[in-house]
Amino acid sequence: MADVVLKGVTKRFAGGVLAVDNVSLHVADKELLVLVGPSGCGKTTVLRIVAGLERNDEGDVYVGDRRVNDVAPKDRDIAMVFQNYALYPHMTVYDNMAFGLKLRRFAKREIDTRVKEAADILEIGAFLSRKPKELSGGQRQRVALGRAIVRHPTVFLFDEPLSNLDARLRVQMRAEIVKLHARLGVTMMYVTHDQTEAMTMGQRIAVMHKGVVRQLDRPLEVYRRPADRFVAGFIGTPSMNLLEGTVRPSDGGFAFRSDSAAFGVPRAFDPVLRQVPHGEITVGARPEDVVPVTTPAAGSLVLGEGVVDLVEMLGDEAVVHTALGGSSIVYKTTGDEVPARGDKVKLSVPLSRVHLFDSKSEARLEHSSDRS
Repeated sequence: MADVVLKGVTKRFAGGVLAVDNVSLHVADKELLVLVGPSGCGKTTVLRIVAGLERNDEGDVYVGDRRVNDVAPKDRDIAMVFQNYALYPHMTVYDNMAFGLKLRRFAKREIDTRVKEAADILEIGAFLSRKPKELSGGQRQRVALGRAIVRHPTVFLFDEPLSNLDARLRVQMRAEIVKLHARLGVTMMYVTHDQTEAMTMGQRIAVMHKGVVRQLDRPLEVYRRPADRFVAGFIGTPSMNLLEGTVRPSDGGFAFRSDSAAFGVPRAFDPVLRQVPHGEITVGARPEDVVPVTTPAAGSLVLGEGVVDLVEMLGDEAVVHTALGGSSIVYKTTGDEVPARGDKVKLSVPLSRVHLFDSKSEARLEHSSDRS
């Protein structure tokens, strides 16, 4: 097997559009790395550069110890699974899976062995004589996976392979791909815009935005300690509450003011706020960390009093949207503690759950109360 290394990879499209901007990544041997980000962030372009379907303008790409910048896609020992299944409608499942091996002039016995092994792994052995039109979406995606598996590649690339499936099948198939990765023990790169897929599938995730990798780390580390404001707002459902404003010295400490809220900042934040001379910061809190209280507890940051304007019931929990000045603050609560629309709630956040960002650079500001 092999690792995948990108060193300073840059790609420009017609008109000077910068699709990938100086991206460096190291996907370890047998790792499942997920590239996640909004549409147009460059994640698919990175995958296509690794596959050889796009040529990078700058930088180098390595598969194992081999530089593959000038190596044809068919010679990179990489298999790619696309969003579109791209199955031949006139061929049976068996022939679709065997087609690539036939082109490479494998012996019939070897082809038969590989196809049946892959079919057993994917539990599609009963469908080998069927045509694609006789299969469900999930079964067609398994065939596309099988077509990649039979090649025994060193690297698998997945380009949003589950986007065409319904919600239930997506959950099932993402679990199957994780199991497949563990069983095959191969290097995988997986592209998605779905952060749930990224968080549940990736051993590490690379969050991309405007052609740049904004953070590369384990999923929980990205969730708990987002590197910048973009990552904080993109990862998480519902997304992190973000209040942008200014801090100014007040009574020996600092006070925060925005269009939506004004509050005194606990002294625990003094050291980090002194490192932001322009005073423009963003205060962030995840919905599960916002707590409605009557009397705020010691060691908490009080955001202010909001008015409930929407409650989303999700069974065992509810997502409550409150209007705080001109901003919406969202928090989660159990189904037994749901306020009514129009209720006033005082909202606080434990200091260890408060996220601070420099509004100009968007970088995370570490503070002594930050969760470890």
